[in-house]
Amino acid sequence: MGRYILRRKAAMIAALLALCALLTQGAYGFELQRPLRGSEAALPPWRHHAGPERYSLALPFGEPQFERYRELYASPGGKAWIQAVYARSRPYALFVMERIRYYGLPEELFFLPFIESEYLSKAVSKSGATGLWQFMRNSIGGYDMRIDEWVDERRDFMKSTDGALRKLQWNYERFGDWLLAIAAYNCGAGAMDRAIAASGGQRDFWLLREKKLLPPETQSYVPKFLAVAWTAMHAGRNDIALSWDEPPQWVTVAVNRPVDMGMLAEAADMNADELRLGNAELLFGITPPDRKHLIKVPAGRAEAISAALASKDRLMNVYIHKVQSGDTVSALARHYSVSVALIAKLNPGLNPDKIRLGQTIAIPAFKTVGPYQANRPAHDELRYGGAYIVKKGDTLWALSLIYGVQPEALAEKNGLSLTSVLREGMTLNVPILE
Repeated sequence: MGRYILRRKAAMIAALLALCALLTQGAYGFELQRPLRGSEAALPPWRHHAGPERYSLALPFGEPQFERYRELYASPGGKAWIQAVYARSRPYALFVMERIRYYGLPEELFFLPFIESEYLSKAVSKSGATGLWQFMRNSIGGYDMRIDEWVDERRDFMKSTDGALRKLQWNYERFGDWLLAIAAYNCGAGAMDRAIAASGGQRDFWLLREKKLLPPETQSYVPKFLAVAWTAMHAGRNDIALSWDEPPQWVTVAVNRPVDMGMLAEAADMNADELRLGNAELLFGITPPDRKHLIKVPAGRAEAISAALASKDRLMNVYIHKVQSGDTVSALARHYSVSVALIAKLNPGLNPDKIRLGQTIAIPAFKTVGPYQANRPAHDELRYGGAYIVKKGDTLWALSLIYGVQPEALAEKNGLSLTSVLREGMTLNVPILE
C-alpha cells in the first residue's frame, strides 16, 4: 500500500512538473516550444524511485573500471556525495532537463555536471575551466557567452547549459557515437580526431581506450560519468534520499542600470542567496551599468522584482566621497578597487581629470573598506625651493596634484590667490620632489 501511495504521489508531481515545463518562458532567446519526445515520462527519470525503464546510452556492465566506479558510488561516501550534488542541482534541474529534451539528447547528460563541477556554478578548475559545464575562456566562441569586467557568463546556468548541449550535439554529429561525443567534450574534438585517425578510423570509445589513444583523464572520464549516471538514475534503489520539493522555475527580467542583487532581493522581499545563485555570472553581484542585462528570477517573484526595479530607489550600495585637496579619481579608484571608467559612468558630468574641491562623488561599494584619506603631508614638512616654468594650460589645481601639495599652500608660497590665472612663462616656487 505504501508503495502505491508513493507512486500516486509521484504521478501527481509528474503532472504538475510537466505542466510547469510546458509553461516555461523563453529566456536569452531560447525557444522552448519544441514538444518533448512522446515516449518519455513527463517526470525526469532521476525522480522515480523505481528508476528508469530504459537508457539512451549502453552501459558496459562487467568492464573493470566502470564496475570500480559503480562500487565507489554505491559506498556510503559515494551515495552521500551523489545526494549532496543532487541537492545542488535542484535550482537548475527543470531548465537543464528542458534544454536536453528540446535538443533531443540523452537524458543522462543531466549528470555530466556532476563530474565536471559538482553543479557548482562558480567552480573553477586548475586549468581555469569555469561554471557548471567547465568552459575554458577560449572555448566560448559561438555560444553567446561574454566575459568582461562585469560578467563571466560561463557561470550563467542558462547560457552555459545551452552552450554545452549544443557542443555535445555537434560532437555527436561529428563522431556519430555518444560515448565519443562525451569523451570529446573532455579532451577536445581535435584530440578525438587524432585518436580515430591513429586507430585506422575506428569509432569505438572502448577500442580507442584499450589502445591508449586517448588522454589518461579521458580514458577514465567516460566510465566515471556512466557510473555516476547509473547510480543517480537509480537513486531510490540505491537508498539515496531525494527531495520532493518542486525545483524553481526561472524567468528573465531586463535590467537597464547597475543593481545590487542583495538590495534588489531585499526590496522584493525574497531570499538574496537564491537571487545571487541564479545570477552567478555577475562578478560583483551587480548588473553592468552600460548595457541591458537579463537577470534570472524565480517565476513566483518576477512581479515583485519588476516592481522593485520600477521604483526610484537606489539599488546599489555606494560610498559618498567629498573631494578634498590632493584627491584624484585614480587614487579613489585604487582605494575602492574599481575602475576610473566605472566611477565616471556612475557620476554623470564628472571629468576625472578636473574634479573640484567639495565635489561629491559616488563610488560603488564592491568591498568593505575604510574611507579614503589622501597622503597629504603637512605644510611645514614640505621643502620648497624648486622652480617650475608655467606652461600653457597650467592651473594651481593641476600643479598641486603633481607636487602633492594643497593648492592653497602653493598659492600662498607664490603670493597668489586660488583664483589667480597663471601666465605662461612665469616661474613658480614648488616643493622639491625627492
